[in-house]
Amino acid sequence: MSDSAGLARKTISFAALLRDLREARSLTQQELAAAARVSLAAVSALERGRRTQPQPHTVRALAAALQLRDADRMALLSTLGRAGDAELAMPSRTLTPRTPSPPDVEVVGRDDDVAEIVATLGTTPGRLVTLTGPGGVGKTTIALTAAAVVAAELPGAVYFADLTDVTEPDDVLAAVAHAAACAADTVTGLAEHLAGTSALVVLDNLERVTACGPHLAELLTASPDTVILATSRVPLRLRREREVRIAPLGPSAAERLFSERLVAAGAPPMGRADGSAVAQLCRQADGLPLAIELLAATAARLGPRALLARIDALTVLPVTGPQDLPARQRTMAATVEWSSQMLGPAARHLLARLSMLPGSFSLDTVDAIAAADAVAAAGALAELIEHSLVDRADDTGPVTRYRMLEPVRRHAVETLEPADREHVRQSVAQWALRAGRAHVVAIRGRGDMTAVERVETDRHVLRLGFDHLVDTGHYDAAAELLWSLWLPLWMTGHTHEALAWTNRLHEDDLSEQGRARWLVARAGSNRVAADLFTTAERAMRLAERIDDISLAAEAAIFASAAALRLGDFDGSRTLLARAEVLLNKRLDVERDVWAAVHVPIGYGDGALLRGDRAAAARYWRAAADTARKLGSEFSVPAILAECAQAARGEGRLDDAAVMLAVAAELSPQQDQRPRTHVASVAAALAADLGDVASARWWEEMAGSEPVPDSDQLCERSWELVRRADTVSGRD
Repeated sequence: MSDSAGLARKTISFAALLRDLREARSLTQQELAAAARVSLAAVSALERGRRTQPQPHTVRALAAALQLRDADRMALLSTLGRAGDAELAMPSRTLTPRTPSPPDVEVVGRDDDVAEIVATLGTTPGRLVTLTGPGGVGKTTIALTAAAVVAAELPGAVYFADLTDVTEPDDVLAAVAHAAACAADTVTGLAEHLAGTSALVVLDNLERVTACGPHLAELLTASPDTVILATSRVPLRLRREREVRIAPLGPSAAERLFSERLVAAGAPPMGRADGSAVAQLCRQADGLPLAIELLAATAARLGPRALLARIDALTVLPVTGPQDLPARQRTMAATVEWSSQMLGPAARHLLARLSMLPGSFSLDTVDAIAAADAVAAAGALAELIEHSLVDRADDTGPVTRYRMLEPVRRHAVETLEPADREHVRQSVAQWALRAGRAHVVAIRGRGDMTAVERVETDRHVLRLGFDHLVDTGHYDAAAELLWSLWLPLWMTGHTHEALAWTNRLHEDDLSEQGRARWLVARAGSNRVAADLFTTAERAMRLAERIDDISLAAEAAIFASAAALRLGDFDGSRTLLARAEVLLNKRLDVERDVWAAVHVPIGYGDGALLRGDRAAAARYWRAAADTARKLGSEFSVPAILAECAQAARGEGRLDDAAVMLAVAAELSPQQDQRPRTHVASVAAALAADLGDVASARWWEEMAGSEPVPDSDQLCERSWELVRRADTVSGRD
């Protein structure tokens, strides 16, 4: 009696019958999957009825694994509306191999990528090469171009399989067999079909069926002369896989592609102003070819300048992409949605939240906006990176950073719910306050230049937090954040931005503590001497009244600097002496090395303006000694370099040269960063003085490692002083 004879005489589904047949043989789903050489997920989906139309090769494999008799095989087929063993065989028809066609348009800026891929395919038989990268980066185009090059050189055949509509990993071999015109869709049958040939199999859009990886690895083992070139938004994670990440286009290639697509769309010739607009639009596209094509299609109708003027307001471009592209690539929204469908819930949720962050971000920012999901944040971020929705940014800084391509970010942010949007802004504001407090200790106390760099790289995220504090009426918290950040913003040349932040607050909305911080930050960001003096003096008096010695000393130092610029030397010294008295009242001066160091720096500036260079140098050396005695890495050379830059702007080239000479003398005691900063300013000063050879030497020194010895550094810097004296007419 057959296994199915005892079943109830009623209509039964393929799912139920398959489960009954498996259980009758005491097999688990995993054991059946292994015997049939299909995935466990496929067996599970079939038994749960989630997959109702399996491919013939899948049914054959299951029937063979279950060792079904004729009646059982017929019963299984009847549940699918099929009849006879012929339904389990490949259809008898003439099979025609599918070969890849060259790209329909000229490929721009991809010569190096194609050369790398062709070289890898040509030297490593039995290898799987996977092109990964974000949607719209041009993986298919590059794969077709590389395949065309290989086809011209390879004695064997080249086959192409588009897997866009394949949703089950177990169906990939059938697609490969169809492309190769093979009547057998098993590993053994395909290996026999490909035997004796150096075949290249191109598998396009593999990302939804990456679980087929073991089948492909088995095929390559059985057919060692075959190579597979795949395109996917994620790697397959096989040991024999070589992943080649396709990056967006560089600026020149991006602009060339944009211009070519404009011409192809019949746009009139561009003018000079249009060229500038195209460059900015390409930056908006982040070099992503699909985004460039979509922007160019719209620019061909509206004009590049008109599109640029409206780009921030356009959530959807009024002109869609070429109709010969797949539907998922005719808009960036469709492309992002195609990728996000393959994400787990945590990664999908994090993607929308991260889209609130323009520019790059660090892992601790990710933790902050993930909130309750922070434990899983690293895993979700890794998943986004693997799916090419987030990428590693420039890692030259102290902390690893990540970024989302701007076209991906712009469309992902549209999926963010209002409640989530508010949550992200609030989380970023809280993170910004924590970061600001940590930076105060690190920068003002330890002189940690790494913390200064963190403020520089996180500036856009910190601004998002500051804006939220202001928008929600947390004015004192915003003033605290502003005061925490104005110094590193000043040190990195962003005083205009710091001043813009202060303009978002009004002192009438602040408590006395908040107003004192706001006034100090405004004074530190002010370039107009008279305004600086008035603001700093108000801040000093208010800070003294509320007994905030640190703020009072800081304000006194600013007032002193303003007095110097107004020519009041005695007033400047009096204010510096007042700052010293305030600092001496504190028992924890080690936490505010910035103020302790700036008092002698201020005395040095006054001496220099009076023409006493020797006294200026003594004060500056004393400032460096103070920092060292307090155990701080605070960089006096970096401060002097900033002062020299300001002196250059005021036309005081001889004073700038003296500052740089003392900075160069002190910089060998510091790490590479201050030396590089000093050298960069010195190169600019040498150019101001018309000393081309010296400017070139300083430029080379700024980028060299190790730097020249201290004696040579000092000699070169004092030569700059002598040159400046000659130009200015000094003895």
